[in-house]
Amino acid sequence: MSYRTGLLILLFACGVAPTFGAEPEFRSLFNGKDLTGWDGEAGLWRIKDGVIEGGHPDAGPINGSSWLILRDGEKDAILRDFHFRCDFKMGNFNSGVQYRSTRTNPKGFRVVGYQADLLNGFGTGQLYHEGHQGAGVGVGGSVINEKGGKGIGVGQVANGKGLMTNKYYEKGEWARIDVVCRGNHSSHFINGYPVVEMIDRDDSTPDRRRRNDDGIIALQLHSGNGTENRISFRNLYLKTYSDRFGEAVRFFDDGGLSGWKTSPDDKAWSVKATRDKEGRAVGFGTLTCDGGAKAPLVAAGDHGGACLLRCQVKTDAWTPGDKAPFKGVDGWNLLEVTVGKGTSTVVYNGEPRKDLPSFVQGGKLAVPGNVAAVYRNVVVIPIVPSK
Repeated sequence: MSYRTGLLILLFACGVAPTFGAEPEFRSLFNGKDLTGWDGEAGLWRIKDGVIEGGHPDAGPINGSSWLILRDGEKDAILRDFHFRCDFKMGNFNSGVQYRSTRTNPKGFRVVGYQADLLNGFGTGQLYHEGHQGAGVGVGGSVINEKGGKGIGVGQVANGKGLMTNKYYEKGEWARIDVVCRGNHSSHFINGYPVVEMIDRDDSTPDRRRRNDDGIIALQLHSGNGTENRISFRNLYLKTYSDRFGEAVRFFDDGGLSGWKTSPDDKAWSVKATRDKEGRAVGFGTLTCDGGAKAPLVAAGDHGGACLLRCQVKTDAWTPGDKAPFKGVDGWNLLEVTVGKGTSTVVYNGEPRKDLPSFVQGGKLAVPGNVAAVYRNVVVIPIVPSK
């Protein structure tokens, strides 16, 4: 039995069948008047015209990076599975959104952990490990972070040239960042365009220097000379998932249909993986269906639990919505399917869609065979019982 097949059976035939809830709603994190709900170093942050400003003229010289930290009453807000969204505008420096991070001192404003890096040009949205030893992820990349902080590139969520052509970020203008974390899977978006995807498997250290499964959200004011306004934030929102997500697994990178099954001798499905000089599959796998399959492609094992199927898809059959919060690059759109109790909900570029086909066949997770499409970055994340 292959690793992936065995894992699917574990996910879908587990003795406990967790339920999945309705899509949660966003809640505002900023009242537009003061820093209620946030904790920052005195004098470095202010509110002006409904905007949070860091590094303003009244702040004086800033000798070291400092963070504005989200609070939950009298303590820091510790978040696991969530979607954070805000607008930002850069001055002449850089900044970042920390997540699943930790204060180095309970009373200080120094933070270590994952960071969605905010730069004044290409590179905005990349994943950086502030104070950590884990691998970063450059713009456009999909990476698995293995033990010891070794980052392995396994795919591409967007082409850099395509991002620049679409002006995914424009210097000096307001932009939106989205950070989504579910299980050990995280992703970044800038102005709706996907820029980073990471699966973190590095559990080699117990001191949170590498992988974090939960932690705080914080906004960075970077060190440097000058007192000009360096970073502004507005429209800060958060939704937290009541579902608890487990360990993400990528599929089809090995060049085969391991973990899935379809009708015998059905030639409608094909898998292609990038290979090294020795012919070994090294990721970047794609699944193609010509639209004439005899039956759907079904996950092996019984579906006794719940899960999230997440991938990018290129097809003429499904048209992206004009108001969808996320955007495709070079024809690749984001498909997310939540499956549980023999039903599925479909979200396309962040927009719930009832017009797309069901991804359930006989109570199991399935990919429809009557749609000509190419799929990449196919990830399954189990929904597990909450502890």
